[in-house]
Amino acid sequence: MNTRNKRTSPRPLIAATITPVVNPLQQGLALFHAAPPDYERAAGWFRTAAAAGDAEGMTMLALCQLEGLGVAADAVLARRLLLRAAARGSANGQFQLGRVLMTGRGGPMSEGDGLTAYVNAAALGHAEATFNLAACLFAGVGCLPDRLAAKALYLRSRTLGCPLRAQGVMVRRRELKAVRTLAARFADPGRLVFLIQERQQELALLQAVARPRQAGTSSAAKPRPLRQAGRLAVGVVAAMAGTLGQYLRPQSRDAGPTTLTF
Repeated sequence: MNTRNKRTSPRPLIAATITPVVNPLQQGLALFHAAPPDYERAAGWFRTAAAAGDAEGMTMLALCQLEGLGVAADAVLARRLLLRAAARGSANGQFQLGRVLMTGRGGPMSEGDGLTAYVNAAALGHAEATFNLAACLFAGVGCLPDRLAAKALYLRSRTLGCPLRAQGVMVRRRELKAVRTLAARFADPGRLVFLIQERQQELALLQAVARPRQAGTSSAAKPRPLRQAGRLAVGVVAAMAGTLGQYLRPQSRDAGPTTLTF
């Protein structure tokens, strides 16, 4: 019996054509940050990303529209895009929205809403938003001044890699422990928004207690019982205020600069 060795003819190779997946946002960012940048093409890619629902693409297209980079400047359209990007959870969108709300670009100015946008972006770990939030708290823009929280957030922004530095702001030695403790608490994204709100409520309470005392102050000295009652009221509020108790103490002499300067 003869056996044949069947030779199998080689199958023709099918050339597999692999089309690389194009990420419009990454394409746009590469052109945006190129040397020299190509803003017009970058804006085109950002528009494609935004049309696909990409929150970061919306933010970058809005930034181009704000500054007139590669597209006609249109602050109104930019603001609308930033509102959409922020609603979709973009930290950079929240940051840029805070900037336009604070300055009134593309619509009415609202320091309170701008501060809220900064808080939301800072809770998402945005370094520059954390710095801007610190600046607002330090100066009382859109909020009551809270310099201790501001210094903690300046420290937090540095930890996040923010290259900006606040001029003339430094932590006093007596504040060092509180600032570091607050900075550690602010590092928890789930607590940052709550802590800022809580401290603002406590400051408002302190201010409400202090206002009647200031209004009733006259050139004549207060009777001793009234002074004692005032001190007792302040002591009660200090106990309620927790970490804000240091605002009720008289300002002591600065012990000198520390290693934490901003």
